[in-house]
Amino acid sequence: MKCLVTGAGGFIGAHLVRYLLDAGHEVRAVDASEPAKDIASERLENVQIARSAVDPAAWQEACRDVEVIFHLAGRAHRGDNSLPSARSIYFLDNLEMTRALAEAALRARVRRFVFASSVAVYGAASVGEAFREDSPVAPHSGNAYAQSKREAEAFLLSDGVCATLETVVVRLPLVYGAGVKGNMATLMRLAASGLPLPLAGINNRRSFINISNCVDFLLTAACHPRAGGRVFLASDREDVATPDLIRMIARELGKPARLFSVSPKFLKIACSLFGQKARFEKLAGNFQVDPAVSCAFLGWSPKVGLAEGVAQMCTGYRKA
Repeated sequence: MKCLVTGAGGFIGAHLVRYLLDAGHEVRAVDASEPAKDIASERLENVQIARSAVDPAAWQEACRDVEVIFHLAGRAHRGDNSLPSARSIYFLDNLEMTRALAEAALRARVRRFVFASSVAVYGAASVGEAFREDSPVAPHSGNAYAQSKREAEAFLLSDGVCATLETVVVRLPLVYGAGVKGNMATLMRLAASGLPLPLAGINNRRSFINISNCVDFLLTAACHPRAGGRVFLASDREDVATPDLIRMIARELGKPARLFSVSPKFLKIACSLFGQKARFEKLAGNFQVDPAVSCAFLGWSPKVGLAEGVAQMCTGYRKA
């Protein structure tokens, strides 16, 4: 099939483009920066479109003759996302751009639209039990990123869009693997430093998904005949505590894991004093998702386990 991948130069997008090509599909790769030059294939077409293209006309030619769109482009990090300026940027890149692309897709008669959303729509932490597909989403009065993603979901799943364009929403947890950036890259640098870390007392559980599992799940959702109009969750289905994850990374990097115990309550207070409360929650809080229903519906299971995925990520880190 012929696929359009937005955000093709990003971490997930670059892996997805290669995965689709390896599977024999044609790919039109869209990125706001200079198109990638490191993939040579007669089935790959690179297209450059401005990052905040909110006019459907800007997307019209890119959607021509496309069967499936994988929409990965958007804004994930913009400092303090509670600020009005950040809010406007999140909504521009995550909602208005999605609307423009969907309108162009409708005009071009694209069959299916796979939207990479985020488990952040549920809130900052899971309490008591893991989030499921039908768990209530949080109001997100202070989280512009999550709210922009949720409103983009609502638009794509609305009757006016979904009646013609088969929308598939995939809510992803943190995606990790070789070349990862953001919070996981920070955690790797901490583990690689060999410095003593006061995290041994943390007893949490968090869900992740390896990049290989992620792109495989996205393609499975794109191809399933009854996936249109549904919301899916994906993960490795192996939740892990932050101290255990650090130990796994340190072991793969050949570094000692020097963890010592400090009361999580004290750590939370200290992080709050330095304006790092949100970062502490991502390190110490629980965030679990249960994708059992999604996996059963799609007939999908992870091909890469957590230990193997961490080993691959560390190999990429050493080579970088």
